[in-house]
Amino acid sequence: MSLAYEGTSGEKVRALADVSLSVGPGVTGLVGQTGSGKTTLLEVMADMIAPDAGRVSWDGVDVRRGGTRGSVGAVGLVFQIPERQFFESTVERELTFGLLARGMDAGEARRRAGEALSALGLCLDELAGRSPFSLSGGQQRRVAIASVLALRPALLLLDEPTAGLDPRSRAACLEAVSAAGRADATVVVASHDANALAAVAERVVVLEEGRVTLNGPVREILGNAELVREHGLEAACAARAASALRRAGVAVAGAPLTAEELAAAIAEGRRR
Repeated sequence: MSLAYEGTSGEKVRALADVSLSVGPGVTGLVGQTGSGKTTLLEVMADMIAPDAGRVSWDGVDVRRGGTRGSVGAVGLVFQIPERQFFESTVERELTFGLLARGMDAGEARRRAGEALSALGLCLDELAGRSPFSLSGGQQRRVAIASVLALRPALLLLDEPTAGLDPRSRAACLEAVSAAGRADATVVVASHDANALAAVAERVVVLEEGRVTLNGPVREILGNAELVREHGLEAACAARAASALRRAGVAVAGAPLTAEELAAAIAEGRRR
């Protein structure tokens, strides 16, 4: 699947080139430098943009021919800039719009919206009547994510969901993303935050200049500091620390992805 767009001087600029990718239930991380095509790929997967060549299919059916329409919850996309997603006058209307549009009872829609928002550390009763545009940046991001989580989409696409969040909000966001994956949704998270992806993703896809250059288990990619560095990216902090310790002569077992795993890997290395 490929896609190009017209540049400011009229030239063709390649956004995606020969991308061949299959994702399934669980959480897949999408990483790459700025301009690598992550956001474009999410928008193509969401059927917001049509590729120039190739196709995107859901359960074997081309999405351009309604491949996601029969799926429960269909597709949910959380934009990188939350304000792009808002169009209702209050937080409650924003959160319940999609549910009501699908015929859900108003009481049930409010309950579902409240649950989704609570999972992200916010209270619907406190924010219901406020304009989403009046919220702080972190609150806007969490409301945007909650508005999509409330729909329980079969395919959940998130663009930099943890950007600008404080540690507690970030942890709540990652748990909500992980919970969606455990509930059998197909989740794709585009992020520069290797530590966030190390915490929730089972697989990682690396994009470079619109091409998939790496695709594999998260531990094999984000746990390998040297490999990720070769592709101009940063590995998870624990992997970078493990690499530095090994260069200093400290034995570290395996490919740790978290601080807890790093501590265990150092202890294991000493026992060997």
